[in-house]
Amino acid sequence: MKLKNWIRRSFRNRVFATILVVTLVPLLLCDVVMMQVIVARAEHTQARQARAALDMLSQRFDEAAGQCGDTLEALATSTITRSVLRRTEPDSRLLYQFLYRSAAAVRSYANLEIYDAQGACLYSTDASLAAAPADTDWGGLYAARTNGGTVFLSTGHGLMAARTVTGYGGELLGYVTARIESSGFAQLFDGVMAPADDLLVLDGTWRTVYYTRTVQADRTVAALRSQLLAGQKLTGDEGDDCAFYTADGAAGFTLLLQQPRVYTGQVLRSLYLVGAALGILCLGLCAVAAWWLSRYLSQPVNALDDAMRQAERGDYNVQLYLDSPDELGRLAASFNRMTEEYRQNLERSVQRQRELTETQLRMLQAQLNPHFLYNTLDCMKWLGVTNHVPQIADMSTDLAALLRAGISGSELIPLEDELELVRQYLNIQEIRFEDRFVCEIDVDERYQHCIVPKMVLQPLVENAIIHGVADLEEGYIKLWAEEDGGDLLLRVSDNGRGIAPEVLDRLARHEDIPGGHLGLNNVDRIIRLYYGEGYGLTAESGDTGSRVTLRLPMMKGDSHAKGTDR
Repeated sequence: MKLKNWIRRSFRNRVFATILVVTLVPLLLCDVVMMQVIVARAEHTQARQARAALDMLSQRFDEAAGQCGDTLEALATSTITRSVLRRTEPDSRLLYQFLYRSAAAVRSYANLEIYDAQGACLYSTDASLAAAPADTDWGGLYAARTNGGTVFLSTGHGLMAARTVTGYGGELLGYVTARIESSGFAQLFDGVMAPADDLLVLDGTWRTVYYTRTVQADRTVAALRSQLLAGQKLTGDEGDDCAFYTADGAAGFTLLLQQPRVYTGQVLRSLYLVGAALGILCLGLCAVAAWWLSRYLSQPVNALDDAMRQAERGDYNVQLYLDSPDELGRLAASFNRMTEEYRQNLERSVQRQRELTETQLRMLQAQLNPHFLYNTLDCMKWLGVTNHVPQIADMSTDLAALLRAGISGSELIPLEDELELVRQYLNIQEIRFEDRFVCEIDVDERYQHCIVPKMVLQPLVENAIIHGVADLEEGYIKLWAEEDGGDLLLRVSDNGRGIAPEVLDRLARHEDIPGGHLGLNNVDRIIRLYYGEGYGLTAESGDTGSRVTLRLPMMKGDSHAKGTDR
């Protein structure tokens, strides 16, 4: 938890921890995994080579056993051997010739011997050894007599194959044997094993037949036997420094190939020690690099953080100076532009607020004058009534209503109230133009309660009168309402001289229109300020007449009927 809080404490700590993890973890994983892969690969290669060598050793052992069996069978069934064993005075010369001729295939690694029925050795291919009698009630001769055929067994220092020689009537005449001593096995397996390899040949009871390490044979076999019975991995008495690979040979014999491991326990410990030392070194280097890089990256971030805190406290003159072309440098430049623009906007806002305050003061002062105007208009009204001039009274009444609507606090009014203001304005203009035009107001009842800004239709009607039908004797103006996609369209058309193309173009681009079209400019600007750029005025004009359309959002409800100050 403390480490987690430390990491979260600052941006620099997070950068430091991230860089350290990203660089160190893959490096350590690669170190450990690569070491394991190298060791596993080496052991796999060693096992494959050992299996190949063991297959060749087993093949040679099986061939030797087969050759010895065939040779003993040929000797035991030979008429010469039987006849020689029947005679009291055997012909040694003839039998030796036959013996050497029969032993040609095995003579390089095995010694052949012929015994009589009492176990006396009569002939041997090894002239250097004295002919010693053999016990017929134990060992190889006894096994040959009791089992029949050719038998193979360990002599404790080699391998012995034995077979009985019987007459045609089945009587026992003697024995023939083949012995493979340590020197014979060395000759047999020469050129197959590597110099560092050792071979162990065991019989079916796990007695030693042959071992290249003669002195250690008993100790190694005992260790292997106990490991086999315990179901453990065969390692002998040398621990994990050696590996044993087994193969089954002929006549129940087992061949074990002993090889020193490519990476012994001591070598592995040394490798792990070196790997740990490299890991510690990498940890130190990664920590230094992460600290430097986190410091390099966090400096501009900290500077930006300090600058933003100053800006929060109201100091918008703060600037960042980072001489860097990367993202942080661009971020600092953006911050400088932002604070500069904000400072300028703040100054403009203060200036606008000051101007607005002055305007409000002027408006408050201007609102003092209508009381005098209302009184004056009221006097004009009663003078018209007294002097029997009703037009003056009507004009005073309508003009007072228009002035009262213009300075009232209500900004949004129902459309029916706006149309009433238009009618009052038309009453004044009809007196002025002596009924030279007619204005038709055709607005359906369902639009009467729509909410519109006040005094937006009077400038449109005024524009149609002044710039449209003023010079006509029979002018015609029409005001009507439509609905288009949820918007309210208020249209004013006339049969006058139309609108000039330059005025249409400026109106389409929402630019100021010179030449007495101030009302159109103001209405378009008011509508777009209220509702957005999608609303406002559009105009069409032909050779005769024109049509001005005011687009507003359709808003209904009593909540806006009286209007609110905006």
